[in-house]
Amino acid sequence: MAICAGLVWVNRDALFHEVSITLPPSNSRAAFDRWLDEGPDRAERYARFSAFLSQEGVADVIEPWQLSQLDAYVAERCETDMFAIPPEDLWPNIVPALRLVRDEVIPAVGPVTVLSSWRNPQTNACAGGASRSNHLEFAALDLATQPRRVDVSLYRDLCAMHDAAGRASRMGLGAYYDPVEGEYSGGRFHIDARGYRDWGRRYTSASSPCGAFD
Repeated sequence: MAICAGLVWVNRDALFHEVSITLPPSNSRAAFDRWLDEGPDRAERYARFSAFLSQEGVADVIEPWQLSQLDAYVAERCETDMFAIPPEDLWPNIVPALRLVRDEVIPAVGPVTVLSSWRNPQTNACAGGASRSNHLEFAALDLATQPRRVDVSLYRDLCAMHDAAGRASRMGLGAYYDPVEGEYSGGRFHIDARGYRDWGRRYTSASSPCGAFD
C-alpha cells in the first residue's frame, strides 16, 4: 500500500474533495501494463482502441492508456478494477472531447492528465454519479493539469477559454471551484462536447464560478 492523494466523491457527478488516504499503487503506466497482462484479451482490445484513436487523429492528445483509468478512490470504494477499456461501440463518443482538449484546453492551461473517463452503470451508481452522466457514454473527461494547478487562476483560465470557444464549440465545462472553499476541487475540471454550458460545485449553472470572473 502507498500513501497518496485520493479524491473523495461528495455529491452527484464528479464533485470531489481531495484528502490524503491510503490507496494501492494505481494510476501509473506500470500499473496499467500489469492490468493488461492479467486479462487474456485486454492487450488486444487496447491495441485496437489505440489504433482507433490514431485513425481519428487524437492518439497524441492524451496517452491512450489514461482513457482507461478510473479514480483510485472510487475503484477502492466500489471494489472494482482501476482500469477498464470502454466498449468498442462507445469509442467514437470520446473523439469530440479529445479534440476540444487538443484545440482549446491544452493551449489555455497546458498539459493535462485524465482523472476519470468511462464509467459503467454499476460503478457510476456506486460512486454517486448522475444517472445521465456523459461518463456513461464515454463522452466526457475529468482532468487536472500536469503539473497540478489548484488555485483560482486555473479556473479563470478555463472560464476564459470556454467563453472564447463559444457556442459553436459545444463545450461543456465543469469548473469545480468554490470561492468560499477554494481548495474544494483539488484542481479538477470536466470537459465534454455534448452542448455549450458550464457549471460548478453544485452541478448547476448558478454554481459556476465563470460568471464571477467576467
